[in-house]
Amino acid sequence: MTTLRLNTLAIAVGLAFSASSVIAEEATVQADKNIEQISVLGSRVSNRTATESSSPIDLIDADDLNKGGFTELGQSLQATAPSFNFSRTQVSDGSDLFRPATLRGLQPDQTLVLVNGKRRHNQSIFGLVGTIGAGAAGTDMNAIPLSALKGVEVLRDGAAAQYGSDAIAGVINLSLNNSTGITTGYVQYGETAEGDGETISAGLNRGFDLGTEGGFINLSLEYRDAEGTNRAERDTGGSLDVEPGTLSENVRWSQGNAESEFTSVFYNMALPMGEGELYSFGGYSERTALGNGFYRNFNEAAKNVTQVYSDGFLPRIYNEAQDISIALGFKGDINPDWNYDVSAVYGENQYDFTSRNTLNASYAAEYLFNNPTASDADIAANTGPSGGYSGGFRFDQTTVNLDVNGIVDIGRNEPIYLSFGGEYRKENYEIVPGIAASYACGLANNNTLYPSVNNPNFVAECGFQAYNGLRPEASNKQGRDSYAFYVDAETMLTDDWNISGALRYEDFSDAGDDLIGKLATRYEFNDDFAVRGALSTGFRAPSLQQSAYTAFTTNLNDVGELEQSFIAKAGSDLPVALGVESLELESSRNTSFGFVYDVSSELSLTVDFYHITIKDRITLGNFIKAEDLAFNPTAVAALQATGSDQAAYFSNSVDTTTEGVDIIASYRTDLYDGNFSATFAGNLNETKIDRINAAPGIPENLALDDIQSSFLTDGQPGERATLTFDYERDAYSSMIRFNYFGETDVKYFGNDHIEFATDGSFKATSTVEPAVLVDLNVSYQINDIFTLSVGADNVFDETPDELGDDEVLNAISNGAFKYPLRAVPYGFDGRSYYAKVSFSF
Repeated sequence: MTTLRLNTLAIAVGLAFSASSVIAEEATVQADKNIEQISVLGSRVSNRTATESSSPIDLIDADDLNKGGFTELGQSLQATAPSFNFSRTQVSDGSDLFRPATLRGLQPDQTLVLVNGKRRHNQSIFGLVGTIGAGAAGTDMNAIPLSALKGVEVLRDGAAAQYGSDAIAGVINLSLNNSTGITTGYVQYGETAEGDGETISAGLNRGFDLGTEGGFINLSLEYRDAEGTNRAERDTGGSLDVEPGTLSENVRWSQGNAESEFTSVFYNMALPMGEGELYSFGGYSERTALGNGFYRNFNEAAKNVTQVYSDGFLPRIYNEAQDISIALGFKGDINPDWNYDVSAVYGENQYDFTSRNTLNASYAAEYLFNNPTASDADIAANTGPSGGYSGGFRFDQTTVNLDVNGIVDIGRNEPIYLSFGGEYRKENYEIVPGIAASYACGLANNNTLYPSVNNPNFVAECGFQAYNGLRPEASNKQGRDSYAFYVDAETMLTDDWNISGALRYEDFSDAGDDLIGKLATRYEFNDDFAVRGALSTGFRAPSLQQSAYTAFTTNLNDVGELEQSFIAKAGSDLPVALGVESLELESSRNTSFGFVYDVSSELSLTVDFYHITIKDRITLGNFIKAEDLAFNPTAVAALQATGSDQAAYFSNSVDTTTEGVDIIASYRTDLYDGNFSATFAGNLNETKIDRINAAPGIPENLALDDIQSSFLTDGQPGERATLTFDYERDAYSSMIRFNYFGETDVKYFGNDHIEFATDGSFKATSTVEPAVLVDLNVSYQINDIFTLSVGADNVFDETPDELGDDEVLNAISNGAFKYPLRAVPYGFDGRSYYAKVSFSF
């Protein structure tokens, strides 16, 4: 597998260099626009450029982010930074609004996100069992509008010693627009080649001067309205009038992007005051999406009441997310050599679920139990509500920083650049229960189970179908605080040799403390070639979303049936019985080495190898049942006390090693009176499990089973690459981009997860094959104000291979699902078209 990956990337690199060499014959010199861009990541020296950094940094400006038809930040980053993954998950609670954003194949919460160099808050929710990033609450990248951004910096190196907890895989800094005196914006329309997914987007940005000393305020507005897509097909589940096994007349299931709406307002401002500067930035965003669960067949007696839904029903889940953030700070000079920056940042994320087109089967079952002669009309009238609020999550974070930067003259040509400071952080997490009908067992809700209405041999399930409501006993408020101190030093040992080091101590009130460090260096052999490398240790504290989470959910069991499930809170009876009394810190070691080579004035190449070991990684385990716990009566009793058929819990279950290489080749030149550029960016990445951390006497598969392990090792592409060609001449510009996604292969929805056969007739895993997606964009500047752009994403209509009769997901959906649901890195909507009018005046 490693040889195949290397060969694949080598071919792509060869194509990039071959294209560059042919064009070079007619080339004239043009400087790379990124060479002199100043980076705020990786170094606290204020004038350090990206190419002078001892760690690899991607600089992506707003123009590059807005090329193509993507209107979401996450999709734009995935198309421009191959080490960044933005996997798609379908039919999984919350997945219709947020998607896991990851670097180097690690978890979403192992990447730190900054805005204007300040820590951004995380989302209040995470993906559940059977998803990429399960149990990891990362940062919601799509809550930030593209219109508000000046650019993005991606530090691809461990940086926890510099920036704090979470920066194991790297750091993403989002720089807000600070322009003034110019109004920019766009209106865009797009849809898929299937004729669905109609999307209308609009953005507006304007900056104003404040005073005459360089003050400004920049405002951004963005709106997006997207119709849903559906790639599901007719099914054979049957109905009261149609025998099961017969193809349905209409498509009843849903597989695709949810109908969604997005509204956002952001601002960025600074105002000189005396010898310093007052600054502030922040924003508000609101997103909604109407998703769905699995279709409930008419004859699923525990889930349906045929007096209400005679043919079965598709339960819908209305998702609503709100993000609020505001930063306020003051910075200035202490003297000509030293400066300070004091700031406070508040961020909040709210996520709410409302169930629609559903029912609580136990309501009708209780009514019939108490009124055995009730008519069908009476049963239907006493089934309870068909939807309602099912619960929500809240997370807020306040971060206060004091940073001091300056130089120490040590009598050499180059001083020591010294930084030190401290951070205080306060976090709060809350689980909000839903209405009684969303979780109750009957209208009386007295923990009594009732025979189902349509088949007394089955017990009617409690709570709403699709999103089982959050119960009052699961509601929870929990908070914590932390403080940190750091020191960071950097100098030039010679004119060619840079060295830097950092130490950071951080203490969390609920998870303990750690002292971590980083040593980085860069040596320049000549003006064209330099090597760089870094050694660092890092850590990540368990998030409140992990340590305080508990909920009742609906999940598939090992025979393909939906069952009520429970996720136990850390420190509760079930995990304690299995040897997990609390969640501990994750710890990491990161080694990187690479080089920067300016092959010519037109062509540059960077190659960076990395090796990351993480001990005590926190994972959300798979669901376990009473028979799995037969060796431990205490654990069986704890499970039975929840009233659920199966349960899962968080633990520091695994040690892993991730290693890989990033390759970036960039070529720019003048060509036929225009500007041409070609950029190749590739990533090879592999994660291996070194050890499973089960308590003594506890089987390893209870701490982390093969199903969850497959998401860690093979749920994200091991190979990613983009090859982008840009050409600009006069009023015309064009872009063609090739996106390569390697294979993903997980056990979820495979025969290893849901055993349909023991003779090998069903595939053991769910696989998404490698693919190359091609995007095309052509723009024409109509006049000084307006530019028209048209294009197509995924020009050749690439989708994952369709499910066959030998795949479990096809069987359990009665042939309705056309494509895999999990670990799909590029989706399955196929080709899409768009037209955009941009303006600037």
